Amino acid sequence: MKLEKSLSLPVFLSVFFHALLLVLFLGNWNFFKKEEEPYKPHYVTATLVDLKPKAKVQPQQTKEQVLDSKPYEDLKNNKKQDEQRRMEAEALVQKQREQEAKEAAVAEEQKQQKIKEEQAKIAKAKAEKEAAEKKRKAEEEARKAEAAKKTKREQEAQEEQRRIQAAQQKEAKHISDTNDDANTKSYEEMLIERVEQNWSRPPSARRGMEVTLEVNMLPTGVVTGLRIIKSSGDAAFDRAAEQAVRRVDRFTEAMQIPPDIFEKYFRVFRFTFSPEDLRS
Repeated sequence: MKLEKSLSLPVFLSVFFHALLLVLFLGNWNFFKKEEEPYKPHYVTATLVDLKPKAKVQPQQTKEQVLDSKPYEDLKNNKKQDEQRRMEAEALVQKQREQEAKEAAVAEEQKQQKIKEEQAKIAKAKAEKEAAEKKRKAEEEARKAEAAKKTKREQEAQEEQRRIQAAQQKEAKHISDTNDDANTKSYEEMLIERVEQNWSRPPSARRGMEVTLEVNMLPTGVVTGLRIIKSSGDAAFDRAAEQAVRRVDRFTEAMQIPPDIFEKYFRVFRFTFSPEDLRS
């Protein structure tokens, strides 16, 4: 309505000036024409014409005014419609831009969120992997330490067992040696007694003479070898000692000796003869 009011004054002035020009033209008013020089009039035959304006001139002006305002109204309406369409188009474009910007912002936010989630997932997987690796190494170190401790305990136990066994063996050997010594002494006395029964000192025997014989025997007591390993210096004394052993022929007492003691002490046995006594 404001636009229509602002346009009514120009329209009115336009109509007014058109009417004024028409009156001036019909009234033969001409302010801009120079004064003409007098000329001789030419007489013509004429008819009187009523120059009074007709009553229909004003309606013609009104009709002209209506005719002039209609295209303007159409133009105004068209312009208003064009402006409205332009504004609607701009609003639609702006709305589309805002929608696109909003969608782009949402898409970017989703993209950034997805990137953050992926980064968080990667970081979590990396942390879990590092934790698992750290745990595995710790468990491996613990297993190695436990294995080392176990090996050390086993070695210490084995060493202790060896010490115990060595002590036991030493004690057993001592006992065995003691027993062997006792048993050996008794077995020696039996063999010496058999030889003494066959020993006869020769007349050439003197104090200080000594001869040592080495006798090889079988577990059955059979003598398989006899030799002098230390002579007394007197042949008769040495022969008397050899004859004393040979007369025994077989030491049946050897069959009473345990195999281990026999192998250790009596398979190769030595007799020592002296004028005072017979020793082994």
